[in-house]
Amino acid sequence: MAAASHRRAPGARPAGPGPATVVPGRGEGEPASGEPMQIRSLTKDDYDRIVSVVDHWWGGPAGERPHPVFYYELGEHALVAERDGELAGFLLGFVAPTRLPLGYVHLVGIHPDHRRQGVGRALYERFGARCQAAGARGIKAISFVGDESAARFHEALGFEVRVEEDYAGPGRARLVFRREL
Repeated sequence: MAAASHRRAPGARPAGPGPATVVPGRGEGEPASGEPMQIRSLTKDDYDRIVSVVDHWWGGPAGERPHPVFYYELGEHALVAERDGELAGFLLGFVAPTRLPLGYVHLVGIHPDHRRQGVGRALYERFGARCQAAGARGIKAISFVGDESAARFHEALGFEVRVEEDYAGPGRARLVFRREL
């Protein structure tokens, strides 16, 4: 498929499952009100908001940037979570056109005030459903070795977690998270 066929007009929504309202179960850190989250496709306005807040959310310059390719060329499956009209989180990912299609999560961010409230889980669940609808058989993500919070999060979602030596080049091991759909 040509790259141009992936381009969307600003504000356009991809085909497939539409927005979903999620009321997460009350777990640790859940808001008492149980206010619903809206999970929906990423728009250009959302992308611009993400770029403006990512350093603040991560407490300093972010090592990974929300590159524009994840909106313009690979944004078909990218998602945002909102609560009361406020950006609560985002997931930038795509379905890789490999021999066996695979959903790949590149970058996830959760607003500091919405952490440990089911936002990340809801984004991953919605992304998995979209990937499965697009023919993907699994989901993959990576992180740096030693990122224990990412390892715990992915394990809690049923991902296999392992260290792959030289994944990012000689001497550059990475944590690789995989889960079948």
